[in-house]
Amino acid sequence: MDDFNITESAVSSTMRSAASLWWDAFQGQLPFAQTHKNFKPLPTAYMSTAYLAQLVTGEIKFEIADEELNRHVQKNLLPNLDRIVQQTLVGGYTVIKPYFVQSGEMFFDSGTSRDFLPLALDENGHITEGVFFERIRYHGKIYERREHHIFRNGVHTVRNTAYIYGTKHAVELATVPKWAMLLPEGQIPSTIPMIATFRTPYANNIDLDSELPISIFANSLGTLHEIDEAHSEYCAEFKKMSAKVFADKSVLKGDMGIPDDYFVGISGDGTSTMEQQIMTYAPQIRETEHSAKINKELRFYETQIGVSSGTFSFDTQKGLVTATQVLSEDRTTYNTVCQIQRQLRPVLQALSQIIVTLARFYGVECEDGECAIEFGDSVFEDTGTEFNRRFQMVQAGLLRAEDFNAWYFGVPAERAREMLPPMTEAFGQV
Repeated sequence: MDDFNITESAVSSTMRSAASLWWDAFQGQLPFAQTHKNFKPLPTAYMSTAYLAQLVTGEIKFEIADEELNRHVQKNLLPNLDRIVQQTLVGGYTVIKPYFVQSGEMFFDSGTSRDFLPLALDENGHITEGVFFERIRYHGKIYERREHHIFRNGVHTVRNTAYIYGTKHAVELATVPKWAMLLPEGQIPSTIPMIATFRTPYANNIDLDSELPISIFANSLGTLHEIDEAHSEYCAEFKKMSAKVFADKSVLKGDMGIPDDYFVGISGDGTSTMEQQIMTYAPQIRETEHSAKINKELRFYETQIGVSSGTFSFDTQKGLVTATQVLSEDRTTYNTVCQIQRQLRPVLQALSQIIVTLARFYGVECEDGECAIEFGDSVFEDTGTEFNRRFQMVQAGLLRAEDFNAWYFGVPAERAREMLPPMTEAFGQV
């Protein structure tokens, strides 16, 4: 992520080191002392963030007013939203930007704390200046493109430069065919940055002077290592305590070229009987005790990241598993998911505005209007019960019929209003 032209960064050395550890944990490669020769980490960080991301986006409905632009959103953004949420939980933030390709199709790119460098943030923690990094191997060399975004005084500027990776040697964008059509610089009039910042809802206690958010497991790295250590001990137990036969070397046949640790040769006295020269070793494997240790550490981890106790467990047959049902009586997971969704909602609202602004900048005629965002909560609550509750509110005149349609069908208010018949007798309204 080195940049020879940019000296100011919003990322301190403390945060840079911390983010590196978060991504190491995500890969199951925490750089802590390994307590066993064959260290066997569990994919706890990966599975827990994937689990929460699925709960956050599993039933999401996000539509924008313009039909054609909404098609791009449904095709190219929503299928990737689960991954974007997971990466946000790992790295603390992601930055999302839409872009057009020559065919007229709109796609969405995202940068994380691994491949995006924030340079400036506004009062709400949204990034107003930063650099995307893209690396491509071409003709035996690695090239790096730096896409510098600057939002200032109602103008969003984008500057593209390319280098041979790891050097100060600048090259033309056309050196790499994929970048040949990119302009060195462009400016888009806009009332907001043309990149949307998605942050975790957690206060930064890693660097108190930093405005950047932290990973969901930023304070759980020690626990993750304890889980990996306990699992390694569990696996080592089977190897250490496996049954063996100790026998005098004179009793055993010579090496047949096949590795075998079941029979172990020892030097006997040469005078004992055959029975005395053979000893079996078959201790009881402490499977229950070791799996209990893993599950104990998982309880600590659940508390630290804000999910209900019992969400994750170690099964001796299946390994690390997640609960098949969300514990509805314990609102811990629900509250955490709601926190993340509250962070995601304004990101999607900003994206809907960015999409329209970008389309009009390229001369695409499009409809403006509010977007519709519904997360759904049938995982935590009975959708049928919620339907009946809202339906009764409409009948009582406490909720408008178009708002009911917008919630149920996940469409913008304008579209929900168009769906109403002239007389809505079922709701008792006109």
